[in-house]
Amino acid sequence: MRVSSPTTLLLGVVLLCVATALAGVWMAISPPWLGASFQARPDGAVVIAELVPDGPLARAGARVGDRLAGVGADLTAPPLRAGDTGAFEQAPTERAHRDMTRRQAAFAETLSTRPLTLRLAGADGVQRAVTLDDRVRPLSRLGAEFWANLAFGLIATLIVGWVWALRPRDLATQLFALTGLSMLAFTFGWAVNASVELVADGAMATGAHWLNMTGAVAYGGAMIAFFLVYPTRVTRLPVAWLVPLCVLTWAATPLLPGNPPLESTGQSATTIEMALIIVAIGVQALASRKNPAAMAAARWLGLSVILGAGAFIGNVALPIALGREPFLDSRFSLGFFVVIYVGMAVGLRRYRLFELDQWAFRILFYISAGAALLALDGLLITALGAAPSTALGLSLLVVAFAYLPFRDLLWRLTIGRRTLKEHEMFAAVAQVALVHDVEARARAWRDLLAKVYEPLEIAPGPAVRARAEILEEGVGLGLPAAAGSSALDLRFPFRGRGLFGTAQAQLADQLVGLLAQIEQGRDAYARGVVEERLRIARDLHDDVGARLLSGLHRHDLSQTREAMRGAIGDLRSIVSGLSGRDLPLEAVLADLRHETAERLEAAGIALDWPPVELADPDRTAPYRVYKNLTSAVREVISNAIRHAGAARISVEVQERDGRLSVTIADDGVGLPDTPGGRRSGLANLERRLGEIGGEVEIPPVDQGLTIRLSAPLEVSAVA
Repeated sequence: MRVSSPTTLLLGVVLLCVATALAGVWMAISPPWLGASFQARPDGAVVIAELVPDGPLARAGARVGDRLAGVGADLTAPPLRAGDTGAFEQAPTERAHRDMTRRQAAFAETLSTRPLTLRLAGADGVQRAVTLDDRVRPLSRLGAEFWANLAFGLIATLIVGWVWALRPRDLATQLFALTGLSMLAFTFGWAVNASVELVADGAMATGAHWLNMTGAVAYGGAMIAFFLVYPTRVTRLPVAWLVPLCVLTWAATPLLPGNPPLESTGQSATTIEMALIIVAIGVQALASRKNPAAMAAARWLGLSVILGAGAFIGNVALPIALGREPFLDSRFSLGFFVVIYVGMAVGLRRYRLFELDQWAFRILFYISAGAALLALDGLLITALGAAPSTALGLSLLVVAFAYLPFRDLLWRLTIGRRTLKEHEMFAAVAQVALVHDVEARARAWRDLLAKVYEPLEIAPGPAVRARAEILEEGVGLGLPAAAGSSALDLRFPFRGRGLFGTAQAQLADQLVGLLAQIEQGRDAYARGVVEERLRIARDLHDDVGARLLSGLHRHDLSQTREAMRGAIGDLRSIVSGLSGRDLPLEAVLADLRHETAERLEAAGIALDWPPVELADPDRTAPYRVYKNLTSAVREVISNAIRHAGAARISVEVQERDGRLSVTIADDGVGLPDTPGGRRSGLANLERRLGEIGGEVEIPPVDQGLTIRLSAPLEVSAVA
């Protein structure tokens, strides 16, 4: 069977609520309006108890306390008895109830005449006639009881409609929706009857009465059936038939000996159904004890029903069934049922179900504390005869020093989680991330998850998962791949005594994110170590090794010494770099100037290198900068010594805008005029300076060769 979309179904529910509200308002404003409330006195007289300031009776001159002596122009209307006023009065038998309904209908027909004449008797016994013409009831005069009870039913219907629209084929949501429709029926009947001033029209009164009682009985049957199928189905019997069975049983009660009235049997039936609902909740809890998700749902839903329906039954239905007055104002007592539907709707959607489960325990603890306080206070007053103030003080002391510590102990044993503290957790994540071996790191990650969540099962999950996901409505938690381990599925947290909630999922995302950040830092550090080792090896091979090797193969002692000096200079630079400290730029240039002067003096070449004046004498240079720049200057000087045939070499150093420029000029033969020779000779220089973002320039000159080397004093990330 094709099912409409949730939007369409929910729209239908909204239209039903709108139509019900319009029908309720129409039924409430249709009867003629008197603008007063009436009260039946013990002597049988019906008097005005309250007047609406702008109502018809007030405008006609009626006063509070006036007795209703007659109705109609000829005062021939049937007499109205004290027990006939109102719309929900209870008669001792069903036959007496039918007689009362007939009298009310006849009186209501007389009240509908236009214009209406009423005979009122004042406190002095003098009677007077008043005529009422305009009797259209404004919406603002329907009263808070009408609007509140109509709103209770509409709110419940919207809630159950929302849940049912999302799962229209689910038996549990169908029964849930049936409880909401039943509540709409009995709140609608209650609201319409609450709008009655004196007597109700027979058809309207009968219809509202049947809606109220039928809805109340059907509600109990639907709620019993609901707890027999959700969250765990405990029977395969067609439990939905409980609803019409309960209604038919109640409707047949007038046929029993003694003809008890429908209202009395209806209140008794709802009281019995409430007891059966509690039994069904207990059966459901027993059937769900091995399923954490179902157990959490049963706890929360059961608590919602017991609080809401139990408060209504204890306040209204049970006293009426026992022939007593309700304990509290019953006009707004149907609001307790809204608590049921808010709690049940959230529980059925299972959103943050584990948190709801914890809240169920918290509410039970608070209710228990209040009940213990009241019970102890009453015991001290009635049994021991203590003064009220003394009894209250002793009760507070007992609850504070006995019950509350016991409650905290029970909370820790049942709900409280013993897990790692935040600083311990972060330290544990760092230890996992810094484990070098991949398999060992994966094992350490699993061990950490076992400490944090205490799951009964940890198994591999899907290959692709971007973030933590709650699985099986709280039974499991899926984690993405991390710490060298594949994605994992954790099931049955806290040793099987709880469920995963959004707080646990958010914590898992934080742990995975923190682990990834630490791993990135570790990997970056490892790459830096490898790169540093490669750099040292390259410097030793390219610079020191090459110089030593060339010195071994030279027959000229001066050339060998020159190679040894260069190798020692390279070693000095490498050792300085290993210290990890930046060297003062002024000292680096001074050492390079001294080394260059010695080399050129040994080769018989004059050096012109004026002192360098830096903008900041305390300026330091990173190792990569001074190492590559020094090596480049040494290579240019070496080439000049070997190939230039120069008599003088000039060196000029400038610092400008964070860059260092070294210009080396000789008066030798210059570059050979051969294709490609220029580039092959400069390739090594360009490579060295290119590593630090530097450049090599050869400006045109008339004699010799000029090379300008420039590099930034701070190495950029791109370089």
